[in-house]
Parts: sequence; structure tokens; C-alpha cells
Amino acid sequence: MNINYTLVQYTQNAEALSARYESTDVSILQKQLLDCLHKCCDVLELGCGSGRDAAFLINNSSFRAFTATDGSDAMLTRASRIHPELDKHLMLLQLPSDLTSLKCCYDGIYSIATLMHLTESDIADTLNWISRVLSPGGVLFISVCTTREKQPANDPRLFTLKDRPWWLQQIEDCGLKVKNAADSADGLHRTETIWLNITAVKQI
Repeated sequence: MNINYTLVQYTQNAEALSARYESTDVSILQKQLLDCLHKCCDVLELGCGSGRDAAFLINNSSFRAFTATDGSDAMLTRASRIHPELDKHLMLLQLPSDLTSLKCCYDGIYSIATLMHLTESDIADTLNWISRVLSPGGVLFISVCTTREKQPANDPRLFTLKDRPWWLQQIEDCGLKVKNAADSADGLHRTETIWLNITAVKQI
């Protein structure tokens, strides 16, 4: 049996993890998100967690349509409780197997602290799907950790830790054009954890 221990961890610890995400200082990240996506009409989030960033965008923009997805039903339940305004926007979706259940056109897609939980092949499959469904001129924003503190023995989550050139190559290999890539410090002040924020667009 192929057990996804990352999803098991999020499901079993949804309350504690949601509380931690909600306490994280992400003001700079959220400003970047809004700057990238505020002109978009139809936006998709892959891996919404506690709903923190989805709620921020919903409350500070006027999207025509917005969908926030996560692979853990328990995390979606927490997101709905913490941010009731998201209730009608939430969807259970596992990456990359469930992507074909989504519609085929978005002009904004983002994913925060999610893609590095996939295997290399699943990252490639997800990015290729994103490239196919983004409208011409559409925007992709991702944030992934490239380094992090030593993983505790009781944390079975998968972390595919790759450097900046690897991530940029994956994005460009699927036909998107990288517009910006910058490192950022960890919102929980973990000194060994570094995040890479990338903005890319689909060529017109």
C-alpha cells in the first residue's frame, strides 16, 4: 500500500498546524501575492492549509472566481472554521492525481509551502498541468523552502529540497517565463529555513 505520510501528518495534526500557520508573520509574502494576482479574475490555490492566504486575498481583492484546494480534509475543515468566508471556495484535491477534476482555464495560480512536499516527478507533473491551464499572460506564484532545519524523527513528511536553479529550470521546462525569484526569511524565525518565492507568467 502506498501511504502518503505527508497527508497523514497534516490530517492528524490539523489543529496544531493550522494554529502555527495562523501565527506566522507573512505580511511581506501576502503583499507579494496581492501584487501578483490583484488583476486576475479566476484564481486557484494549490495547498491552502489553514486558509490564511486565501482569506487574505478574498478580503483584499475582487476576483470573479476563487478556488482554494488542499489534500487534507481535516485541514479544509480547520480553514472553514477559522475563515468562514472561505466556505464556498474550498475543495479537496490531492496533487497531482486529482488535477484533472479541475476546469481548464485560470489566469492566476499560486501555491505556498506545498510543492516541496511532492516527489520530483509529481512536481514536474503539477507544473506541466499548471502551464497547460493558465491563460496566456496568466501568473504563477510559488513559495517553497530550499533549505530547512533538521527534520525531527517523528515528522514523516516528505520534503524535496532543491536549490533555486533547479526550481527555475522546472518552471521554464514547462513553458513558463520566470519574472522574479527571491529568497525570503522564515516567518516563524527558524534560522536554517530559507524560502524561495518565484513569479512566472505564461507567454502571450
